[in-house]
Amino acid sequence: MKSILHQAITIKFKPSHLLLGLLCVIAMLCCWIALVLPIATTIKIVMIILVLVSSIYFILRDALLALPWSWQALSVDIKGELTLINQRGQQFKPALADSTFIHNQLTLLNFKRVGFSLALPPVILLGINTDETRRLRVWLRWFKYPQPNQDLAAASD
Repeated sequence: MKSILHQAITIKFKPSHLLLGLLCVIAMLCCWIALVLPIATTIKIVMIILVLVSSIYFILRDALLALPWSWQALSVDIKGELTLINQRGQQFKPALADSTFIHNQLTLLNFKRVGFSLALPPVILLGINTDETRRLRVWLRWFKYPQPNQDLAAASD
């Protein structure tokens, strides 16, 4: 197979204080909105508890990278194959979804569910501007995603 990249891309993730701050601010805003709603107090309390529990989970998973299934590293070899490694050391070779978002300050990698029993959590790269992330963004912009019709046609053959 012909190589797509001249050099492999490897990114090791670090806890993100920017993402931690954003998730905390969003959680506080959601709790404040729940407090001012004209509904019963017990429903408000349940809503606030759910917001806090889910916020703690996403902070641990995405901002602090503390959970066993938190992503620790990403690599793209010269053939263009994406590999993700979680904290347990498990390696995954997912297919990128069309909903992947690429911007200079934020890259959000979403994955297809093909071959996995559960959906893989997304990779969030927020405010990281290194040469490796720039090369990843370029690869993502030029990488050709398989079209859904092509997947169905290949599966029927």
